[in-house]
Amino acid sequence: MRILIACGGTGGHIFPAIGLAQELKRRGHKDSVFVIDDSMTSRALIKEAGFDFMVIDVPKMPYGFSGMWPLFIIKLINSRLNAEPIVAQINPDIAIGFGAYISGPVIQAAAAMGIKTLIHEQNVLLGRANSILFNVVDKTCLSFKSPRIKNQTKCVLTGNPIRQDLLDGFKMVTNDEALKAFRFSKDRKTLLVLGGSGGASLINKAMMDMIKILDPEQRNRIQVIHIAGYKDHAMVEQAYRVNKIIHWVRGFYDKMSIAYKASDIVVSRAGAATISEIAFFGIPALFIPYPWAGSHQKDNAALIAREGAAVMLKESRLSPKKLKETIFSIINDENGMRRMATNMRVFSRPDAAKTLADTVMELLDAE
Repeated sequence: MRILIACGGTGGHIFPAIGLAQELKRRGHKDSVFVIDDSMTSRALIKEAGFDFMVIDVPKMPYGFSGMWPLFIIKLINSRLNAEPIVAQINPDIAIGFGAYISGPVIQAAAAMGIKTLIHEQNVLLGRANSILFNVVDKTCLSFKSPRIKNQTKCVLTGNPIRQDLLDGFKMVTNDEALKAFRFSKDRKTLLVLGGSGGASLINKAMMDMIKILDPEQRNRIQVIHIAGYKDHAMVEQAYRVNKIIHWVRGFYDKMSIAYKASDIVVSRAGAATISEIAFFGIPALFIPYPWAGSHQKDNAALIAREGAAVMLKESRLSPKKLKETIFSIINDENGMRRMATNMRVFSRPDAAKTLADTVMELLDAE
């Protein structure tokens, strides 16, 4: 069986695609070929995962009214024409898209060639590419229940595959062991701050401004794991040191299962991959959704907050005082934190990769 997987743009689209390919490989279906954009991130992630790939140039869709639309349409037509020989060369039994602009021309070409097609949506609502592809493909897999989709008969709720190292790490370390790894105490609340992803430098700055206004008692109540990104790493670490906050700051950290296991609350953006990971570990969250690139993160955060698993703080309302009040209102309510953790676990689907792989196989077996 030969499988084409189209993905790219960000890790939020790429990691679930790799998760599916790895699950299919475990079942003996090793012949997956990725079609990706020409970014260093996409190339590095797919190469590291050990899969073959081909590259296609697809333009990013402009937002709103923009003078870029005419050029975009011309480039998109060219991408669609270039997609057909790529699909023909791979000659797949099924083509699977994981959203983002890269999926559009590739999955459309596969569908036009009579190849079975499937898309996976990581966010609460269909993205622009998947919204266009929805009426073209044979099956749509969702990470969250989406009542706004009218034709539910072609939808399957699979969840969003998360990285195997997190699934494995969950079983390998306890909360006590995780705290010990950071030299942290059980007597303080552990905040995990994820400020290293794209568009999250604002979270780094907000935390640095907030810790300046903490009183001594509040400073002694918390300890912070902060993944700040390489650009802000030194500045963030200095801020914690100057303000005498127990901290562990890194630009990047590849053992996130330990960080999640040590944490009482996560402060982060509201990307789909991050939410899936937090839900798996069952941690209360404060989401500060990224306001651009559509409303994906706002919709994601709003759903989780409505179910009592998180608090959403809009970037437009973010201030040192508001951030402090929100964090401490959560960590000062032990019963509330337990309820939030329970509610967060409702969104966890640890078998997402398996369910998605089952759906792929069922579609292939269907007449």
